[in-house]
Amino acid sequence: MVAIVAASFIVPGALNKKSTSAGAEHAMAMGSDQGEGLPVGAAVPFFSERNLETGGLITSRSLYRQKTLVFFSEGVMCQACFVQIRDLEKLGAQLKQRGIRLVSVTPDSPGDLRQAIEQYGITTPMISDSDHSMSEAFNTLGKGMHASTPGHAFALIQKGKVLWYHDYWLPPDQTMYVQPKKLLADILAA
Repeated sequence: MVAIVAASFIVPGALNKKSTSAGAEHAMAMGSDQGEGLPVGAAVPFFSERNLETGGLITSRSLYRQKTLVFFSEGVMCQACFVQIRDLEKLGAQLKQRGIRLVSVTPDSPGDLRQAIEQYGITTPMISDSDHSMSEAFNTLGKGMHASTPGHAFALIQKGKVLWYHDYWLPPDQTMYVQPKKLLADILAA
């Protein structure tokens, strides 16, 4: 016991080391900090989740060919997040014209998420990531308003690669709502 206490003075932080997810470790190896998403060019992690709207599977493989904008949000605790999803649906024709599909991911339970989908009239594919596995794999946890939820992050993916990533909760934006036209302009400028 004395050796452990002594080691804690010699090697500060040895006893308080936090474990990181595989997604965060992968991102850090590529130069991103925990919670800052996957860098452009990174491989899209494997995922297989249910679309709560249809019950069908949404997988990294099913999204391989088409550009897909994956929106990671805080979920039902964040009204701005659901307004964001609803307002992005209004850009549906513009996204579709550019070959981009939208999928939203929240850390909510399926039951809570279904209620919010109904309340806001959401038709976008929605994924319940209640175990945080998808958010961890995309390295979106740790920088939002709550450490256990994503901030307000978007990843544009295609052919197994991250084409663009931005978390609008991080500086300089620090917002839980981004104007859909600004988001589209940011994606097109990348």
